[in-house]
Amino acid sequence: MIVDSGSQWNRDGWMPLFIGTYFVAGIIFAGSSFPQFRNKEKTMMSLMTPVTSFERLLYEFLEKVVVYILLFPALFYLMSSFAVVVRNVFQTNRVVAVNGVNSFPFHSISFDHLITGADGLFWAFFGLSIAVFSLSFAGAAVFRKYPLVKTIVFVGGVLGVIGGYFVLIFEKFHLNHPWLESIVDHWSKEQGAAFMITFATLASLVTLAYAYFKLKEKEAQ
Repeated sequence: MIVDSGSQWNRDGWMPLFIGTYFVAGIIFAGSSFPQFRNKEKTMMSLMTPVTSFERLLYEFLEKVVVYILLFPALFYLMSSFAVVVRNVFQTNRVVAVNGVNSFPFHSISFDHLITGADGLFWAFFGLSIAVFSLSFAGAAVFRKYPLVKTIVFVGGVLGVIGGYFVLIFEKFHLNHPWLESIVDHWSKEQGAAFMITFATLASLVTLAYAYFKLKEKEAQ
């Protein structure tokens, strides 16, 4: 099927690709924090460095989480723009569509809707990023061997238990919960974004505090 270049690739192609690679790569990168704690020799050398636990935590957090959040969108934009240039060299005015989605874009990704949205989408996305990456970051501070794998298994187990608990309470016991449905149905996008930001902020503070105390524990040992 041949269609014109007025595509929805930014919505149907670039954004899902960006979000998927952003979170997957971010979780892996944050999970590589504190490499000096992967073996005893490097741990001893690191603990002899005259820095506080807070300074150590702050440095790793800025390097593995904050810098990543700032640089990855720019890197993705540059790579997508390069891909579009190469694509337009071969075909400049028409594109083949597969199942209604253009097979390749004419334009690089646009972050306008994410950044300028009035419904708090940008801050909700930013808060969720911090919360998710902080979990992986804290896992790297807690576990010595295979921290990312152990963190994923642990978090997955906790989420599974919580999900199973709610299924048991609300479904198996046939409890009525119209108040919950009423609250969710009447939430606006702004309220949903505010809830997400608040939850993500609290979750990030808890996980970072836990990572800090685990670092203090390593120093004491």
